[in-house]
Amino acid sequence: MRTCVVGAGAIGSLLAAHLATIVDVLVLTRRTEHARALNEQGLQVSGRHDFTARVTAASDVRDLPEFELGILATKTTALEQAAESLAGRFPEATVMTVQNGLGAEDVVRRHGDWKLISAVTFMSGTKHSDTHVEYILDTPTWLGPFADTPFDRVGEVA
Repeated sequence: MRTCVVGAGAIGSLLAAHLATIVDVLVLTRRTEHARALNEQGLQVSGRHDFTARVTAASDVRDLPEFELGILATKTTALEQAAESLAGRFPEATVMTVQNGLGAEDVVRRHGDWKLISAVTFMSGTKHSDTHVEYILDTPTWLGPFADTPFDRVGEVA
């Protein structure tokens, strides 16, 4: 399942790196230099786990190939813009939010008819650079369907 993580802060980077050990991962960043660094150096995780993951990064949504799962891992203040950037694209994708119950699904729904998954995560990390994140708190991420998304789809993603 090709997955796209939108947002490459501490949480987005941790999700992207760990997922890249089992699936192809795309990362959508805000800055071209950030995307370039990820493509050249990979994404290093230290702390609770130590490894470097290969990801494919872009700073423009138009440069992304199709994906099956999109994970919006932005700050709440950037969620609207992130969802808007996906509008009209990736119609077959399932989109998952990880903003911990702040009504993120309603924001995303305004921009597309994707299947939506609501997720809550309490993992934490410290971002040391564009290509290095330290994994501090290792906790599960809980997933559930939003609106008419089938529970079976949530199980596939999990």
